[in-house]
Amino acid sequence: MAHILHYYGFHISQMSPPGMVRVRYFEFLCRSHDIEPTVEKFRAFYLLIKNMGFYSFGSRGSTEKILLNPPKSFHDWKQNCFFIRDEVIPIAMTFRAPDVIEKEELAIPKKEDWY
Repeated sequence: MAHILHYYGFHISQMSPPGMVRVRYFEFLCRSHDIEPTVEKFRAFYLLIKNMGFYSFGSRGSTEKILLNPPKSFHDWKQNCFFIRDEVIPIAMTFRAPDVIEKEELAIPKKEDWY
C-alpha cells in the first residue's frame, strides 16, 4: 500500500474506499500465490482514476480481471472516517494537487509467469 501511495503521489486520505479494496485485494491475491506484490505488477492491472475528488483505481483495458465483483459503493462512508496520526504511517505522504491524470500506456505482461 505504501509503495503505491508513494508512486502515485497522494495521501491515504485522498483514496476512496473502492480504491483501497482494489489495492488490498491485489496484495492478498499476490501473497496467496507466493508472488511479491509490486507497484509494477499492480500497474499491469490498474490505472489511476479520480472520482468525486478522491483517487481510486480502474481496470486497465484488456487485462485479466482480478477482482471480479468489486463493491459498487460504500454508502455514507464519509460519516465513518477517522483521523490517523502521521507518526503511525511508515512513509512520508504528500497531498496530490487536483491535476489532470495522464493516461498510462503499458504493455500487458501476458508472458510473465506471475501474470
